[in-house]
Amino acid sequence: DVQTQDIAEALRLFKVSTMAANAADKGGVGASASAGASLGGKNNNSIMRAALPSREEMLRTETFLRSRLKIGHIVNKQRIVEEAASQGYDATVVMRAIAIMVMKGEMTERNQGRLFKRIR
Repeated sequence: DVQTQDIAEALRLFKVSTMAANAADKGGVGASASAGASLGGKNNNSIMRAALPSREEMLRTETFLRSRLKIGHIVNKQRIVEEAASQGYDATVVMRAIAIMVMKGEMTERNQGRLFKRIR
């Protein structure tokens, strides 16, 4: 059975992930920090960690993206970020990893950055 606490927690998680993804889209670290503060400030440590992710965290996130996306597939960016977040990855780190993989030439962006395709 679903309790009211479960619904409240689901809504809180949705708001946090949406605000983090929105801040990542705008590219603002300050926006990410203010989003966390406006949501109660519970995730300040993870937001600060997302500002400067460790090398291991970036490699783990890139490995997840490579394993999730087969070469030649086109995927909705928001969907893959939400999927990664549901598996415990930080949404801002996922967005940063995608940007790095695009710069490396492993992926290309399409439709104004809403979709991306894995090339290699």
